[in-house]
Formats: sequence, structure tokens, C-alpha cells
Amino acid sequence: MAMAPRGPRLTLLLPLILLAATLAQLSEGASYRQFVRQHVDHPKTRAPNDRIYCNLLMQRRGLTRPQCKPTNTFIHTSTHQLRNICGRGGRPVSGNLRDSIRSFSVTTCRVLPGSQPGRCRYRAATGVTRVRVACVRRLPVHLEPTYLP
Repeated sequence: MAMAPRGPRLTLLLPLILLAATLAQLSEGASYRQFVRQHVDHPKTRAPNDRIYCNLLMQRRGLTRPQCKPTNTFIHTSTHQLRNICGRGGRPVSGNLRDSIRSFSVTTCRVLPGSQPGRCRYRAATGVTRVRVACVRRLPVHLEPTYLP
């Protein structure tokens, strides 16, 4: 008995492989956009004080629903400077983690007890510190926790 040619199977499989590769690249771009939405505020948004700044930015960035995000850090520098951490502006730590060589101005927002989704209240800590990011294809996609007093 003769075996069926394998050519037609390959022509069906190739588009699926290309689709999977394309979706993977799109999701990496989405992770970078999510990183920017959650962590970059440059220039720093003006607010009467840092507490109001946190309440405002956390809500504007969609970090108060479906629940109050417990902690979030905003970095006050350009996306170019942050992308640079994934290259010459950062030092490898382990895996895809890199530490920034330079320090950045940051604001860390921590939720106050009793906050409810949609009505989240935050306290703020500001400072200048190095940051640690996870990089995928030379783009930051995750910010490791930044500890400020």
C-alpha cells in the first residue's frame, strides 16, 4: 500500500506556525504597552500632593478595578531611557532581569486599608532609585517591586 504524500499536511501546518509566531510577537508588544501604561509617567503628572497624585494616577491607569492594586510604582523618565535598561543602560541579573545602571525618580503608591474597588485610596512614597525590569526582545515588560520607605 502506498503512503499518502506529506506535502499537503505541511501546507496546512505552515500557516498555523506563522499565526502562532505572529500572535506571540503581538503579545510581547502588548506586554510592553501594558508596562508603559502601568509604570511610566513622564513628565510627572502635576497634582497638589503625592497622595492625590497616587489616587489620580492609579484610577486613570485602570489600576483600581476590578480591585485596588495593592502597590504600584510610577517611573518619571522617558520610555527611551527605560528601553535602554534592556541594553547598555542595564546590567544582567538573572534570566531576563536587568538592573538599571542609573537611578530614576519614582513614586510608589500603596493602597490604604479600607479601600474599595473604584474608591481606592493610596499613600505615596517618592524617591530616586535604580529599578529592576524583566526584558523580552529588548523591551521592558515587568517592573520588579521597588522598595521605598
